[in-house]
Amino acid sequence: MDEAARWASEGAPHGALVVAEAQAAGRGRHGRTWAGAPGQSLLFTLVLHPTLPPDRAGLVPLAAGVAVAEAVAGLGVEATLKWPNDVRVGGRKLAGVLVEARARRVLVGVGMNVGQAGFPPEIAEAATSLRLETGQPVDRLAPLSPILERLAERLAEAETQPAALIAAVAARMEGLGSTVDVRDPATGQPLHRGIVLGLAPDGALRLAAEAGEVAVYAGEVTLAPP
Repeated sequence: MDEAARWASEGAPHGALVVAEAQAAGRGRHGRTWAGAPGQSLLFTLVLHPTLPPDRAGLVPLAAGVAVAEAVAGLGVEATLKWPNDVRVGGRKLAGVLVEARARRVLVGVGMNVGQAGFPPEIAEAATSLRLETGQPVDRLAPLSPILERLAERLAEAETQPAALIAAVAARMEGLGSTVDVRDPATGQPLHRGIVLGLAPDGALRLAAEAGEVAVYAGEVTLAPP
């Protein structure tokens, strides 16, 4: 993403793409790290020239997430979306999306586990890969072209038919109708508890909280204990 930002600052065109062979200092949301061993993960950042109005900026990570899910469906893997930007299979993370605005450009970073045959014990229950899900080796770059194609289509929808994009995300979204807790990702302090109603037109998470409906734009979402 830093390399893409440098390129963007030098005038990289819309759609410029940086793909990494490996990653040791990758960033996830809220300052988390994302590591990718050589040849095991699909790691890329796409440079976009912003065309969406500011009130639809929250649709970009949703478009990227659903594009990833739709692309891996073509490989026989059915994925769900954990708002706002985790792509999961059976409750385990397959890929993540990070969107940043830099140098008057929007950078869309995607990290996907592809070739891993296993994970360290501390994350084995939380992570998966295309190899684990398909039961066979998968070319690391195989999902790239389908992701880019689907992302182009979904970003066009964000401009012209945002309701169609929201519906596509909602169709794959985890937790609809469930009670969830939302915490501040930096401090862990509770922010909201409520029933997931769906998504607002701008991509916010709609919750039915005790005091009324709440729109959540950022936060760590987990299922509330019974």
